[in-house]
Amino acid sequence: MTRPVILNLLGCYWPGNDSSGPNTSFRSMASELGADFDFLMVARDLPLGADAASVTPPSYDRWHDIGFARARYLPIGRRGAQGLGALLDTTLHDVLHLNGYHDREFTIPALARRRLRRPPEGVLLSPRGEFSDEALGLGALKKQIYRAVANGAGLLSNVVLHATSDAELADLRRAFPRHRIELIPNARAIFPLPAPVARRADERFRIAFVGRISPVKGVDIALRALAQVRAPVRFEIYGPVQDADYWRSCTALIAALPSHVEAVAMGEIANSAVAETMARQDLMLMPSLSENFGHGIFESLAAGTPVVIGDKTPWRDLAARRAGFDLPLADVAALAAAIDRLAAMDAATAQQWRDGARAVAEGFVAASPALAQMRALYHELAGGR
Repeated sequence: MTRPVILNLLGCYWPGNDSSGPNTSFRSMASELGADFDFLMVARDLPLGADAASVTPPSYDRWHDIGFARARYLPIGRRGAQGLGALLDTTLHDVLHLNGYHDREFTIPALARRRLRRPPEGVLLSPRGEFSDEALGLGALKKQIYRAVANGAGLLSNVVLHATSDAELADLRRAFPRHRIELIPNARAIFPLPAPVARRADERFRIAFVGRISPVKGVDIALRALAQVRAPVRFEIYGPVQDADYWRSCTALIAALPSHVEAVAMGEIANSAVAETMARQDLMLMPSLSENFGHGIFESLAAGTPVVIGDKTPWRDLAARRAGFDLPLADVAALAAAIDRLAAMDAATAQQWRDGARAVAEGFVAASPALAQMRALYHELAGGR
């Protein structure tokens, strides 16, 4: 019997490193559910901000086998992904899975086209944390205008919304009180523990940030906290710059750091290399304003590396489990104190916290109903087509 076809408009570039969270979640889900469904993925052809002259984009006119799915890459124009409408018309699929409510390149054009043509596909939309107060506060006016237009035009008619946490469910219920919303956690898998690399006696305490360089990810908060730490530390910043003005403000903070704090921009890192990279660190410092899930946080915990993060993520009560600290980001001094506390631990105590970090990640995977719930929802949305 033919398996239902899931067409996922992911938006972010694969196999590049933009939006590593949705990429990683999709890969885990498609790999685990490949016996039940055929997965197709459509993405932008270049990383955000990339110069086409310096990056060779994949072929536009064919599907690429990426192992767990077949992928198609589209160039981006002023009105979104070029050729998206034709692709949707000519690609047989049972479920259309959209990622990002405010995504102008894929989600908005797909919803507008669907409203005009009324195809029979089931539609699932994963906003990916866009309705937290912190996320809505960035570009608030444009988002308010679009939501009013979308509601008035009925763009979400018969579209199922997908929340991945209790907090996101509450955010979406406030924004869409009469809409169907399904709560299904992010699909993640636990991989063999990377071998940790012991810190040499003459090395500084090793800290890393992994994520997009943008205001919502809080690199500036990390740098302000590091300016107050007492321990000698090296801070490595991994990720693509998506806001040049913001990065310039961060470089000014780097230049003002005390001499015992070293901060280095390491550039992008492959999604597949995050766990191994974090195993070489003593700490992840990730003070995001909010995280719907926090895939980078999960990768660090799974690598056995404690984290210092904000209190607007699903990863809470970490100190009680010896896995790190989740703290209010307004209290920069508390962030600095947490870093100093971890840096002062002896080897035996530090290993206890590494074990605690790994245990948190393992516990999440063991308790997660994500794959079974997503399998059931996809079958329902496919509706026997």
